[in-house]
Amino acid sequence: AAPTNHQETPVSITATGPARTTAIPFHAITLIVAGVAAVVTFGTGWAMLSAPAMFLGWIAYGVTGDTVRHRYANLASYVIGLVFAAATTLVINRLQPSLGLAATGIAIFGLVAIVMCLRALPLFNYPPAYFLGITSFFYAGHAPTVATVIALATAGAVGASGAALADYCQSRFLAR
Repeated sequence: AAPTNHQETPVSITATGPARTTAIPFHAITLIVAGVAAVVTFGTGWAMLSAPAMFLGWIAYGVTGDTVRHRYANLASYVIGLVFAAATTLVINRLQPSLGLAATGIAIFGLVAIVMCLRALPLFNYPPAYFLGITSFFYAGHAPTVATVIALATAGAVGASGAALADYCQSRFLAR
């Protein structure tokens, strides 16, 4: 038997696996999340921020975590990943004249070792969130400057805020 509106499993942008819902809430939530994403993407473009960094911030926020606190810890890990990637780029640039192509492998080994050790931290212990920040930085292809990190972190924070807003809107919709 199909679940009633009061018995259905909530759908979340952060949920994994299929959720059983009726058609109207399913499509309404789809439109809510799509609408929030459209507005956030428009704002990101209007502010001349990186849309890929915005979406990676959205993913970092929603990839895991049971509470808003955990999800914002993921965003903080994303930002730390940006900083780590910028620092790694500086290390590669410093080592490359003497080590050539090996400089990249050595620097990345150190970077990944650090990120993997951070999984022992309380709250900030989800390596994929760090890797999303690292990916965002390397994907952007900009110079390793404070301005670059701030711009990408801002875009990621906009994305995380969009994800939080989408979660809030859908929870309000399901609560009615």
